[in-house]
Amino acid sequence: MRNRVWLMMACIALSGAAAVGGEFQWDLVPINEESKYEAAGVADVNGDGEMDILCGEYWYEGPGWTPHQFAELVEHDEYYDDFAHDMQDVDSDGDVDLLSCTWFSKAIFWRENPGDASGIWATHPVDEPGNMETGVPVDINGDGENDFLPNISTEVAWYEKTPGKAEWTKRVVGKDGAGHGLGYGDLNSDGVIDLITPAGWYEGANENGAVTWTWHPEFTLGMASMPILAMDVDSDGDQDVIWGMGHDFGVFWLEQSENGDQRVWTRHTIDDSWSQAHYIALVDLKDDGTTQLITGKRYRAHNGHDPGSDGPLGIYVYEYDSQNEKWTRQAVSEGGNVGFGLNPAIADVDGDGDLDIVCPGKSGLFLAKLR
Repeated sequence: MRNRVWLMMACIALSGAAAVGGEFQWDLVPINEESKYEAAGVADVNGDGEMDILCGEYWYEGPGWTPHQFAELVEHDEYYDDFAHDMQDVDSDGDVDLLSCTWFSKAIFWRENPGDASGIWATHPVDEPGNMETGVPVDINGDGENDFLPNISTEVAWYEKTPGKAEWTKRVVGKDGAGHGLGYGDLNSDGVIDLITPAGWYEGANENGAVTWTWHPEFTLGMASMPILAMDVDSDGDQDVIWGMGHDFGVFWLEQSENGDQRVWTRHTIDDSWSQAHYIALVDLKDDGTTQLITGKRYRAHNGHDPGSDGPLGIYVYEYDSQNEKWTRQAVSEGGNVGFGLNPAIADVDGDGDLDIVCPGKSGLFLAKLR
């Protein structure tokens, strides 16, 4: 295993990202340095008032991180068949369950918390739509309850949650946007969620309580991250697109503008100095209404065969400097064993009022605590 180097705040000026001082300070805590699972979740699973961390086959009881096995997973050539950890009370019984999806078994399923989080949790099937990179919770229909958006390789679809029940209805959007990467945001600012794909976007409309979709093949992103996200980067009143290259170099954004009645998308580089930004998140680390981008390198995303796969691991915070029209970059961790996996978790793990980062991956499970 590579030598661990904890760089509390390494700031490097590379490509489109400029160096800044150490505004964010992090403490890196190893939860399980031998863990190989790539999805993580955060919740109080045993109801003791402390946040716990779930990753792969184990949940780690906070605050001391005692491991308890709650699942049994199948391994496939360095991968474990568990690619998402969406924590929610699926069956509305008062405790937190886990919703997941997989690549190898092509399944969406949920694991039922027995109430005290003990033993192996019962697994309940939802669907088998095909190979999936991962999945994310998002309220697509605007009913106040999170639905599930998996990145299915052969089609774009989402699963509508029946409020108060452990039931989902598959809603097929189309095949035009199917590919590596999928995300969401309100790209036309009409108050309805749109779906963002590597080949364009689906415009959502809520008609008589049902969501309909119109396809716009307006851009090409490549083998994009899951998720792809929307943000008004340049503060001009419209939503832009942010994504990472899941299996190549670079993190980028598309600037939305208009030329007459035509929508125009202009590509900009955030940072192309490292590869395998398979997951991205937009957060407010300062708790002041500003938005920061968090992403990082996934370790051995294709078992070491991706461009730049042998480069150093790093997890970074990016922030757009609108006055100077450039991105600044600060390191949460760089050069050690901390990777960003398929489905990291960002939550207030230690209960101090700010956001922390749970970092799973084939190189171990770590917690980055914001001071």
